[in-house]
Amino acid sequence: VDYYDNAAGAGAVHLVRVTDGNEVQAEATLYARYESLLTAMGTLKAKNGGRWGGKKSYHTGDVSSSSDITDTTLDTGLSTFTTDQWKGGYIELEDVPNVQFPIIGNDNTGVISLAADQTMKTQYDALSGSSLRYYLVLENEGKEVTFTIGDGEDSPTTEFSLEVFVDGETVKKYGNLNTDPTSGKYWVDVINEDTGNDEIEAVDLWTGAHTAAVRPANHYGVIDAGLTDTVLTAIIHDFTITLSPGGADATFALGTTTDEMEPQKITVTMTGVGAFDAVSDIFGDLGSGSTDALFTPNNKWTPPFTITEGGTALASGDVMSINYKPFQPDALIGGRVYPDKVNAKNVNYRIVDNDHKTITAADGSDMTTDGAAADSFMVVAPTPLVGGVDGNADLVDADYTQQAYDVDASPFNQLFGKNYGLVKMATPGITATAVQKGGLAYASARNYEYRYEVLSNITTEVAAIDYINDTIGRSDYAVGAFPSYGYESDPNSTEGKLMLVTLSGAIMGREARIAVDYNGYHKAAAGQDAVLPQVLKVTTGEKALNEEILNPAGLQVIKKVKGNFVIWGDRTLYLDPTWKWKHQREQMSYYENVLRESFDWIIFAINDPITENLAKVTLRSFFEPEWVKRALRGATFNDACVIKIDGENNTNATRAAGDMYADITLRLADTVERFIMRLGKAGIFDDAA
Repeated sequence: VDYYDNAAGAGAVHLVRVTDGNEVQAEATLYARYESLLTAMGTLKAKNGGRWGGKKSYHTGDVSSSSDITDTTLDTGLSTFTTDQWKGGYIELEDVPNVQFPIIGNDNTGVISLAADQTMKTQYDALSGSSLRYYLVLENEGKEVTFTIGDGEDSPTTEFSLEVFVDGETVKKYGNLNTDPTSGKYWVDVINEDTGNDEIEAVDLWTGAHTAAVRPANHYGVIDAGLTDTVLTAIIHDFTITLSPGGADATFALGTTTDEMEPQKITVTMTGVGAFDAVSDIFGDLGSGSTDALFTPNNKWTPPFTITEGGTALASGDVMSINYKPFQPDALIGGRVYPDKVNAKNVNYRIVDNDHKTITAADGSDMTTDGAAADSFMVVAPTPLVGGVDGNADLVDADYTQQAYDVDASPFNQLFGKNYGLVKMATPGITATAVQKGGLAYASARNYEYRYEVLSNITTEVAAIDYINDTIGRSDYAVGAFPSYGYESDPNSTEGKLMLVTLSGAIMGREARIAVDYNGYHKAAAGQDAVLPQVLKVTTGEKALNEEILNPAGLQVIKKVKGNFVIWGDRTLYLDPTWKWKHQREQMSYYENVLRESFDWIIFAINDPITENLAKVTLRSFFEPEWVKRALRGATFNDACVIKIDGENNTNATRAAGDMYADITLRLADTVERFIMRLGKAGIFDDAA
């Protein structure tokens, strides 16, 4: 964010995601437009792993004993959790109603941690708790990928449309998608082969015939007996006897349902006469029950139900399936409901409220004109992806050096051939020595630039210079600022709190803006116009840093000038004094990268003086504008740039070897680091004019 704010449209950002290998893509299952509520036809996934796509998750279980509950920890005993998977969520205990204990982290052995001031076990004991049941909840809080599904724009009776949102903003719209793999509009191909799509990917789960009903919907179901002009009550379950060699004809009824109960598929298996076990695909074992009696599952997120024997009794081994698909309370607000999608496919009403089984349309709606009990309804409203895991809690230095900075295999190698010129690199907020050295090694190999960060707890000039010299090392391709960290307003605080952030993004954004303003790197990205307006204070406090020590050592200074913090300094962390000026090293790296990628046309040309002259003319046309804009210094172009491509550096021997040499000498623009004013008094015989 700081980069974009300071760049003001300049430059571009290329990112490599580094993970510990435990990242999980957020996803959502798409269900066909069948009256059976959970007929899956496909999956939408976030394009890459992480909570950005949607972190919402639920889990429930029993701890082994009450000793697994303390004031600040809960030991689930599960090794299936990744580190900090539940961070930011909360715990609820069955016997401590209406209390949510915020989670600050968890390890990969299943121990959930709370803040030091929590009193979970104290409250559990005070209420004489005996249940071992716990609930883990992680919510999206509006940070998610959502999607709406409607009819196809061109073929509304056979195709569907898909609109994708990130944090509420539209990012993609596909107007005409088809479920048939033989169609040119096949939804999986259209989405996955879209080079402009960075948000989602599609997976096809359908294996049957392709009919209009296979198309997905946000919600598609059947109206229950209750329908008024403004309130639609939905049937939110279906029941199927999936295996019964004896032909049992049992029936099913839901018990009292609540807004807390979650979508799931429940499998009921008969274990004997009148006895069964129930298992949820989401929450696992639900316990055992009996037919002809209300079964209450062992957790509050699964609905109670009654299975009633029919004329032919259920037998051991018979299997039944219950699909339970309620609405998420309030999630449909702002969407549209079509009360009779089959017969009045375009008639819809704005949704102003919903609970888990009813939808309320805006005042003045007249849903009974179009719909009735047993009609098929459809809802178009944003549906979120869920279950994303970042995969960064167990990162080690090698993850960065191997995934981002491996010279041979780095994804940054894909930048080659795209004429980006100079690429400035950083690993914001990561100060591990191995990582910073790895980033520098990659930048050096590619003739790029790497920005070091000085640890935030280093607050003196000498310590900062020693850290560079003795810990991470100097290089002509390295730059750095001191301090490297500062404080900005915390956007999540309503009390004006500040947050500590790396300044790399802000600095590199301002550098990009200055490079665009001057059409090159010849103007030092420093001085009073190199403002970092978001920075309110820095880690070194109010003291004035000695730039006469820091700048010559290669460190830019972040200091306050006329009320704003600015970048002050134009040095690299050089080894070779020839390249001490930062803008000159950047300018030369830019030239070298652009020229390397711009002269492929000459490869396999005839190697003779005519081609030499053509190359010289082309190089002159490249550098003359650089001289005009003062990037090259000289009274004439020939003073600023000498291009030698002739018989002296291109001989019969070099031609026979397949080589052509161009020797280019540039007088790069210099910068004013000090303005020295010398004042003196005129003598008796001196003319002051």
